[in-house]
Amino acid sequence: MTYIGIGVSLALLSSVTTALAHALLKAGKDKLAVRALIGAVGTFALLPFCFFVPLPTLSMLPWLAAACALHTSYQLVLIRAYEANDFAVAYPIARGVAPIATAILGVALLGDRITVAGVLGIGLVSGGILLIAVGRSIAVAGLIAASIAGLLTTAYTVVDAHTIRLAPAAMTFVAWFFLLDGIIMFPIFAFARRGRVISLLRSEGRQGLMAGFTSLISFGAALFALLLAPVGIVAALRETSVVFGMFIAAFVLREHVDRRRTAGAAVIAAGAILILATAASSTI
Repeated sequence: MTYIGIGVSLALLSSVTTALAHALLKAGKDKLAVRALIGAVGTFALLPFCFFVPLPTLSMLPWLAAACALHTSYQLVLIRAYEANDFAVAYPIARGVAPIATAILGVALLGDRITVAGVLGIGLVSGGILLIAVGRSIAVAGLIAASIAGLLTTAYTVVDAHTIRLAPAAMTFVAWFFLLDGIIMFPIFAFARRGRVISLLRSEGRQGLMAGFTSLISFGAALFALLLAPVGIVAALRETSVVFGMFIAAFVLREHVDRRRTAGAAVIAAGAILILATAASSTI
């Protein structure tokens, strides 16, 4: 198997585990507590590696800081989206906005040209979002939060890919990112839930630990996929998590997933793959 083939396999693994990790976060009664536990799992799991991998270089440090800031912002906005809406609504929108933002930023900042296939993909993603958003099934605040989460997904994917390639070793970025993620998220949780920290850790402990280990697999696989395969291919394959997320919403979370939501998720996934696979073809 080639390096790109390994990267593709890791991206698919990340797709499935991403949907599962997000479902576990959504299922938590206190989502900020679950997210803090996710960060704690990553910190304790990767802390030993920080003593053995090469230290981050000076050129890498600003990008590592940017990655942490973007991921923290993304997680806080995503929690708001999950508090306002069903997983079957918020998750496809959060994932589906990213390809549109990527295409627009490519044209505006990088001088990219959008092909006919790319325009069609943008139309599919937009149509899929509309299919899910129409009617009374989504709160306006949740729609805005999920859309912003999608924009932040675009930003952190690009920054992660750049940072892991600047690192003296891939594990340098992986280890230090997970270490800092927990260090940042836990104080935010402790401040926001002061007076209830211990009780929430007890009540959400099982959910948080499961989500933490799943997230560790998901994001670790995604980072190594970004190292081995073109960013566009990895991002395209990760968008298929929308489909996995819809199955989880229906059969695990027991949410009502009607035909409109199912069709919307499928259209978003198809459009996302079309946009990003088209972009990736120019990098191979």
